[in-house]
Amino acid sequence: MLEQAYTKTEQGRAEIKNRALPLSRSLRNLLLVIDDSKSAQQWLGLVQGITAADIAFLIDQGLIAPTARAGSAAGLAPAAPQAPALPSLDYQALYAYLTGAAREHLGLIKGYRWVLDVERCGDLPALQQLALRFVDEVRQAQGDAVAFKVRQSLGL
Repeated sequence: MLEQAYTKTEQGRAEIKNRALPLSRSLRNLLLVIDDSKSAQQWLGLVQGITAADIAFLIDQGLIAPTARAGSAAGLAPAAPQAPALPSLDYQALYAYLTGAAREHLGLIKGYRWVLDVERCGDLPALQQLALRFVDEVRQAQGDAVAFKVRQSLGL
C-alpha cells in the first residue's frame, strides 16, 4: 500500500470544497496536496502528523485511489521530489507574481519584507526556493485553501 501512488477522486475534491468529514488538519493537508507524483510512503515523510492508518482511512472513504503508475513513483524516489516541487514559471513571471502577491497574502509589513527578499534573488533557482517558502508563509497566515491557490498560480 505504501509503495503505491495515489490521486484524489471526485469525492476527494468535493470533500476539499465542502469539508463534510471531520478530518484532522494534517489529514486535510494530505488530501489537499496528494497526487501521483509520489508514493504514499513519500507523502508520509512530507506531511507531518500522518500515519499509514490515515492513508488507509482516505482510501476507505473513497477520497483517494491508486493510480495506474503502481510503484513507479517509489522507484524514482531520489529524483521525484525535485522536479515537481519547483515552480514552473520563468524568472520574470515568478518575480512579477511574488512581488504582486506578497502584500495581498501577507499584509503590508510582511509583504514589504517579502518584496525585499524577492529583490535579493539574483537567479531563477533562488527565486524558486523563495517561492516555496512563500507558499509556507501563506499557509501559516491564511490557511490551506489560500496556499493551495498560490501553489496552483505558481505551477506547483
